[in-house]
Amino acid sequence: MRVGDLARPCPTVQVTDSLGKAAEAMRKSGCPLLPVLHDGQVVGVIEESSLLTASIDSPHGSTVSDLMKPLPAFVPSDAPLTQAAWLMKVHHVIALPVVKEDGRLQGVITGSDVASVLLHGLRPSRIGGMATPLGVYLTTGTHRGGVGDFALILTGITMALCLLAARLMVLVGLFIADAFLDTRMFEYLVSGIGFVPPAPWGGNWLDVLPWLQMLLFFMLMRALPLTGYHGAEHQVVYAIERGEDLTPEAASRMPLEHPRCGTNLAALLLLLVTILFSNVPPFLMVALVIVTLLFWRQVGMLLQRYFTVKRPKAKQLLSGLRAGDELLRRFQNQPFRPTPIFLQVWNMGFLQVFAGAGMTFLLSNRIVVALGFPHHLLF
Repeated sequence: MRVGDLARPCPTVQVTDSLGKAAEAMRKSGCPLLPVLHDGQVVGVIEESSLLTASIDSPHGSTVSDLMKPLPAFVPSDAPLTQAAWLMKVHHVIALPVVKEDGRLQGVITGSDVASVLLHGLRPSRIGGMATPLGVYLTTGTHRGGVGDFALILTGITMALCLLAARLMVLVGLFIADAFLDTRMFEYLVSGIGFVPPAPWGGNWLDVLPWLQMLLFFMLMRALPLTGYHGAEHQVVYAIERGEDLTPEAASRMPLEHPRCGTNLAALLLLLVTILFSNVPPFLMVALVIVTLLFWRQVGMLLQRYFTVKRPKAKQLLSGLRAGDELLRRFQNQPFRPTPIFLQVWNMGFLQVFAGAGMTFLLSNRIVVALGFPHHLLF
């Protein structure tokens, strides 16, 4: 890694700017020093400690030129981090300006930035991830670690197959119920002609099918190894975000449910879709929508605990740790690498999952129609 990979953008001030303007720029940016420019060239720096002293001692109307210090040193953007560390030690400073080959200012590098990388402690502020049938996938949006795109596509295929299996189980259950109850619910579902017993709430018993299908889907998901990888993903993400070492002992102490898990969003969408497409009375539909909007996160956390996440086996946890190590290694090499927005979206993994699920649903629909059933039978 070079210094330029770690340089953070920072504001600059002119020699004629007021100290108040410099203090506010420093506060907003969080930089421990500000480069001072004159005619486009860096002529000095102003430090946080100097501004604090000036807030007590300096007369009103003082400018940056009254307080700036001579530039102790600068570090080229292509220099190794060890050179930056040496310059900071020699000049007794906590940050240095970073200059490009053409002499233009690139930003500032701090002592904590350098030390964190050299001591292998630099961590991204936020991480996302997914569980796949082949292992754990982690991403910062810019960097990736763990399994690749094919595994993400398999996740979409797996989830789609679970939904289709749940639907088939419901259809088989209806067929059996018709035989014992002398009803024609399956025929009604297929052709719209048949007999469905009325339900106590004013609708019919087919209204419960979406809820039953959803329950069966989550039960099928729970039985798969995928949920173990999901637990490993959460524990490794927690370990990274809390600054823990990526060891089996440290990761296994982390919680299994995560507040940013996609299960929470899935819970919101599934509940809303199920409610809006059911035949419940309008007043009950409105009440259910309100309750969903108020408590969807809590529902999502419960779904994680009882259906989509379980404690990983040793092999699954190691998969998550390998993904975490790979992600951190790539992040530490280029922590502030600019990434186009379309690539960030791709790295999130949702497009690959949707592609796998879409292909599965399309193929299953073609098979159902080829067998002579209506295309809506599985959906």
